[in-house]
Amino acid sequence: MSDLLASAAAFTAVVAVGLLALSVLTLVPFVLAQRMAQTRGFPSARWGAFTLAASVVGLGVVGLALRGDRTPLLALTGVPVAYAGPLVLSLLEAGQRVGGRPGRHQ
Repeated sequence: MSDLLASAAAFTAVVAVGLLALSVLTLVPFVLAQRMAQTRGFPSARWGAFTLAASVVGLGVVGLALRGDRTPLLALTGVPVAYAGPLVLSLLEAGQRVGGRPGRHQ
């Protein structure tokens, strides 16, 4: 009975850590990019889409790094990829022209 309880607790802990890592790679960069885009006067929809795409690529990099015989430290290379949106926005100044024209909905 204690083995079953210990395995249930371990499974719950692994799932919690996995969900935390997933939110750090997807939700946090998206919210950061949205807030940074709004405060700097950039279209938040474009930066949100860019950040979501970068997060998917970052998750793919993490998934590829964790497959096979590679060291788990290679999984950390996906974190800067997932945070590409906020990293680029931190380099831009407010009102700086990035490229393209805003649509009528913006």
